[in-house]
Amino acid sequence: MLKIGIHSVSSQSGSATFADLIKKKVQVYGYARKSVHGQAFVDSINNQGGIYLETPRSRGKDDCQLIPLKYHAVGHSIKRLVNESDIIIITHPAQYMKDTITQLKKAGIQERSIPIILSPSRTFIVPYLWQILGEGYPFICFSTCPYSCKSNQIGSVYIKRRKRNWMGSLEGHFKTESIKVVKKLYPQAIFNHVPATTSIGNIGAIFHPGPYLLNYEAIQTANSENRVYSFYMEGIAKNRTVAQHIEAVDQIRLQIATHLNLQVFGLHGQPNEERWAEILGILRNKEKKANEDLTELRQLRQHYLIEINEAVMSAQHWLDYTYGVGRISGESLDQAIARTSTYKKRSRPQNRYVDEDIPTGIVPLRAIAKRFDLETRPMDRLLELYQKYYKRSSKKDWRDLKTFSTDYISNYLIGKYFKITD
Repeated sequence: MLKIGIHSVSSQSGSATFADLIKKKVQVYGYARKSVHGQAFVDSINNQGGIYLETPRSRGKDDCQLIPLKYHAVGHSIKRLVNESDIIIITHPAQYMKDTITQLKKAGIQERSIPIILSPSRTFIVPYLWQILGEGYPFICFSTCPYSCKSNQIGSVYIKRRKRNWMGSLEGHFKTESIKVVKKLYPQAIFNHVPATTSIGNIGAIFHPGPYLLNYEAIQTANSENRVYSFYMEGIAKNRTVAQHIEAVDQIRLQIATHLNLQVFGLHGQPNEERWAEILGILRNKEKKANEDLTELRQLRQHYLIEINEAVMSAQHWLDYTYGVGRISGESLDQAIARTSTYKKRSRPQNRYVDEDIPTGIVPLRAIAKRFDLETRPMDRLLELYQKYYKRSSKKDWRDLKTFSTDYISNYLIGKYFKITD
């Protein structure tokens, strides 16, 4: 039986991953740090004999489902995580990745060469991790967390929705069998070996820090009034000035991809709309004929989205690809956000939108853009606001790329270091 390890199982996405995987024909060990929260989580799961799963259908009812523990386990042993896992999934915020990989190295992961899934990785993390584990160590980088989820109570998780598809890049040296296992484990995901699609394609860097920092004072006012601030609706859909600023940041991302000679959708002046409409039009006609057959739907998306999966797309195109917000040519970001159903449900601002997405999103994207002599003033403004509101001098976790040459960065992003070893 395939053995899956989850690092940081007590996090929101870790809990969601655990609840989903223990229903599959795999054996799962969930590792939590011995923090107050981590210990409380492990104790709760063991005392309950499982994890409670809440979904929109069960929300507010007394019948949320207990997913039984059975032969699965949770605990605080990082040695067990390494020794008993065929694949390890890391489910904590991206700025802690280097520390975690250093701990896993001390626990002996280097000798076993266990593939590691970063969920999500954000921008340009793997070269930093290769400095710890050796170049070519196998990593799978997800472009986004597979779940929209939260955990309001220890020992339970609320999965608002499972994303119907997302991208994953295979980075490093892989055995064929490992790739097969990962694809079977995540049939919704579409995999490639072009790191730019998850690094430059880091949509969190667009949707999180900009709206938070540009709306910072309004968010603080709402907090002081004990009022919920609707992050996407108030912060973007109803604020064209903010939407235009983050669109400008988004365009820098697309310019970086163009510089790498990757296919791009949504670049001003070269939007590639006809090809996008052609691909999505064919796919959606096929999906209608599939008549809700999940296996067939996944196969269709795997087949028809290959081209898109190896491209970098604008935020508006990403909303189409991920949430089915049909692309309208020339539509502004605030208009597209206003049509996104999942964002209408009072999405709250979270500190991680800055703590995570500045050092692991804006900083490396800006660094790459500077290497390519691109204009970065919209990103510079976000860093100025970050300094103004947070006054943090430490740049320990900033992915500023200073230790890498421009050629190395470029070759990494287009997938030159991917290899199948058997």
